[in-house]
Amino acid sequence: MATIMYIPEHRQNRFAMRAVINYCVQEYKIFDNKSNRQLISGVNCDGANSFREFMATKKVYGKDNGIFFYHYAQSFSPTEKITPEQAHEIALEFAEKAWAGHEVLVTTHCDANHIHSHFVINSVSFESGMKLRQSPSTLKHLRKLSDEICVAHGLSVLQPYEGGGKRMSTREYRARMKGESWKQKLANDIDKAMEFSGSKDEFIRSMSILGYHMTWTDERKYLTFHCPNGKSCRDIKLHDEKYLKDNIERELLQREFPDSSSGEKQPTGWEDSRELYEQHLRERALSKAEMQRIADSYSDISSGLSSLAGAVSKIVDNDSEDPDERRKRIEAEENGSALGAVLGLGIGLVTNATAVSQAETLKQEPDYEQEDYKAREEILHEIFGADDYDYDDYDDSEDEDEDERFSMTL
Repeated sequence: MATIMYIPEHRQNRFAMRAVINYCVQEYKIFDNKSNRQLISGVNCDGANSFREFMATKKVYGKDNGIFFYHYAQSFSPTEKITPEQAHEIALEFAEKAWAGHEVLVTTHCDANHIHSHFVINSVSFESGMKLRQSPSTLKHLRKLSDEICVAHGLSVLQPYEGGGKRMSTREYRARMKGESWKQKLANDIDKAMEFSGSKDEFIRSMSILGYHMTWTDERKYLTFHCPNGKSCRDIKLHDEKYLKDNIERELLQREFPDSSSGEKQPTGWEDSRELYEQHLRERALSKAEMQRIADSYSDISSGLSSLAGAVSKIVDNDSEDPDERRKRIEAEENGSALGAVLGLGIGLVTNATAVSQAETLKQEPDYEQEDYKAREEILHEIFGADDYDYDDYDDSEDEDEDERFSMTL
């Protein structure tokens, strides 16, 4: 996935513009070892001579003052399967559509673990001499355009987050793109917990095993999640209406009392999760049926052995029997003892195999209705893999200044 970022340049003069261009065209950053070429191009200009052409255009129209240039970057996630050359082609396509009528320097940097492209735009149009203007909606428009181009090239994009609270900040947008957003991890964990929860109590229990606790009362309008990293987040800040308190409560009630509501169930946004939950219920029911079948088989074996033992027990000592009959009886008893040992070994093997089979069945298909606290905790830990969730101290403040200077480590 790719994200578009605006890089504020507060110094606006010819020297500042030259400095930014020189940074963007550094040879060790733009040289691609795979294609053996320098990834530098120009839209409506020669990329290598972009500074001279920018200044020539400004002088023609007498506008070599005020805002000289704008600076943007398009950055791809490290997990995106894309080559530097492909990223450069996408950047060129994006620049042509985003800043038509303007000269744009396009360079792609290959020296970081995330491939990214820089755009330096001449503020003066070479066609009309009009200056490029920006509005609060400019960045939103550019991100939408970038997503459309990425989808056309078969690349992934960030899903739009609409409703459910205030808009996503620039920092959170970048964090989600890089897979570093603790709020995204929270949302993912809520999704996992909902797949295995059929009631409010089960959901609270599942979230607690993952390290969360919640402030969830009837008096409060919002549901607040307290995360393992020490941060707290209200439901309205997860940028999806399905995470709102009302929708989670409505969904869990419909699962706990599926026959109580008349007609169609009210939409909650959790319909896909509900299908997974119902699938888990069916799988657990099949598992219990298989366990009962094994238990019944073991019962039949035990019954047969008991009958055999009863028959053998009817043999008793009889002092009145003659020596030949006594000898035959003793031989029969000794043979019976040997048979008993063999049968005893067989019982042990069957019992052991049954126990292993039951253990494997329990491991694969946990019984979520058992009351034992520790057993339930172990099962849920196995399902959720809570130990695999590492929470860092990433600062995702909603109050970040939108004009924060973008890191030059790009």
